Amino acid sequence: MNIPELEALKAVAKTGSFMRAADRLGMSQPGLSRQIQRLERELGI
Repeated sequence: MNIPELEALKAVAKTGSFMRAADRLGMSQPGLSRQIQRLERELGI
């Protein structure tokens, strides 16, 4: 788990949308999804 993955999760939670969170973070939606997937794997979700 690293800071960018946690920031990604925070952005998705705040915006309620992967697309809006990706836009807020200045990244693509697929890139954001990959970060969230890595975090989920690490947490066993």
